[in-house]
Amino acid sequence: MVLVAGAVLLSGAPGFASDATPAQSSAAKPAPRELAFHSDTHATHATHASARTGIRKWTQKSLYYYETIPAKWHWSLTKAVSKWNSSGGGIKLVRTVHRSKAKVKIGVGNTGAAAGKATIGATSGAYVRLSSKWAAYDAADPWRRIAVMAIFTHELGHVLGYGHTTARCSLMKAVLDVSACHLPSTSPAGYYKCRTIDAPLVRSFVKKYGGRAKLPSNAWCLIDPLPSALTGVSFSGGVDSPVTVRWAKPTTVPTGSRVEIRTWPGEQCADTPSWADTIQVPPTALQWQDEQALTNEKSCFRAKLVNRYGAGRTTVDNLMARWMRPTSEQVTETP
Repeated sequence: MVLVAGAVLLSGAPGFASDATPAQSSAAKPAPRELAFHSDTHATHATHASARTGIRKWTQKSLYYYETIPAKWHWSLTKAVSKWNSSGGGIKLVRTVHRSKAKVKIGVGNTGAAAGKATIGATSGAYVRLSSKWAAYDAADPWRRIAVMAIFTHELGHVLGYGHTTARCSLMKAVLDVSACHLPSTSPAGYYKCRTIDAPLVRSFVKKYGGRAKLPSNAWCLIDPLPSALTGVSFSGGVDSPVTVRWAKPTTVPTGSRVEIRTWPGEQCADTPSWADTIQVPPTALQWQDEQALTNEKSCFRAKLVNRYGAGRTTVDNLMARWMRPTSEQVTETP
């Protein structure tokens, strides 16, 4: 008997209303705040059946899966698999390129209004499905990357034999508030919550499959690798010419990286205010020049090499006087 777990419903995602207008593309739609994991009719019947028959656990140490998802969602699936494999349980999810060897098939398909779906426990024909409607969404968007990772991690939890829980911010909760539970980080940018699988679930996983519980040592994990720190930074001008910031060619530049220049008026360079001007420059430019200033007040200029999600290493700053081009009245001609 194949037991089907609760389908994943994502408010504002495929098949659901969002705050977007009809003219907006799927990639441009606002990110939904909550992941709702509700059962469809089939899943409800299966849940009743599982209550009578019991949900079986897998007996093998390596649970092979075969995946056919679009390449753009590989990050999300790989991270989901890694979350389970690094939690210390005595069973590991292992990718295979041989379909016949796999016990679990992971792919996309028509899931109706649901964003994802999975079987529950050890059963023949075990699967995880992501709605094919996700094809229209931008996988580079950090919220959607993490949301799909959460969907895969949740659904793999069903495959490993777990139903829904009621604990707040638990991975297997029926409705997970992504914003309130801080899955993606807004500060610092470019990170997400390392502990995708909550501690009680990790302990239950180890109790079920053996092993030793392991929890992430870091609170936040990177979405993309960090570029190298910006080196050879120099600041010039500011008295009789515009401020110019120069830097050496970076050694490590992940796709989408840029040099972020932030500037704001003040007498010191402390924390960057939220209203500071932000300019993005290609790392290969090796320099940036300030525009004409309206006043010659002192300003802080701060440079940092960041990845496409805004995460970087160290900042370099300097307090400079902004050069102001003299007006026609101020210019005196030499006789």
